[in-house]
Amino acid sequence: MDKMIHLSLNTLDIALRKQAVSAQNLANMNVSGYRRDMYESFGSLYMSSDNQLNARTFAITNGSGIFDDTQGRMRHTDMSTDMAIEGDGFFVSKKPGSAISLTRRGDMSVSAERQLVNGAGALILNQNLQPITVPPFRKMIVSEGGQLMIEPLNGEPGVTENLGLIGLISAQDIQLKKDDDGEIRPEDAEIQPDQNVKIKQGYVEESNVNAIDELVASMGYQRSYELNMKLIKTASDLDENTASLLRLPNG
Repeated sequence: MDKMIHLSLNTLDIALRKQAVSAQNLANMNVSGYRRDMYESFGSLYMSSDNQLNARTFAITNGSGIFDDTQGRMRHTDMSTDMAIEGDGFFVSKKPGSAISLTRRGDMSVSAERQLVNGAGALILNQNLQPITVPPFRKMIVSEGGQLMIEPLNGEPGVTENLGLIGLISAQDIQLKKDDDGEIRPEDAEIQPDQNVKIKQGYVEESNVNAIDELVASMGYQRSYELNMKLIKTASDLDENTASLLRLPNG
């Protein structure tokens, strides 16, 4: 019966991990540009001892850091500081105290320090991986290729100032993953902007989390949890009944 309990415990562990991922996705479904976490790769680890016939199998997960790269819905905002990437690609960003990372979050604004940041407070970097300083302006213009221009507040109407290129990376042929801090980074490569990305100004990309799919999946994980708890209870009852048959009668 111990094998039955062992198998059920491993299945319980997987169900709990999947539930946690699903809850994480639901918590971030309203975050602009959020990429849905996935936990779908599993394997087995076999452990055995010398001079023993029976081996034990442990379920292991290989999906840590995997995310769904499907594009979310584009929502028109008509805000000049909002930007969305159409198709593949990422903005290059940097959160305070963290390493450079990639993001699809385009709900941008200008901070009190006059730097371009997104809704998470991460700095948006230029093609040289430096923060973008934005002087006071009456109008902001962003080209499809990421060229950032403004009409200075104290300048002549129609006269623009070029602030350089927003750092963009297509990430083609690069394996990406989410790190422990939740930020997207290449697994075995440095971040080097290639500007091979198309931007839509005045739009934000919503998360690619489907609430109905996540809720249905969460219900399935809960049923799996309950079923395996019943299996453990059944195995325990069978073990106790077997042991009682082996007891010698008193007297």
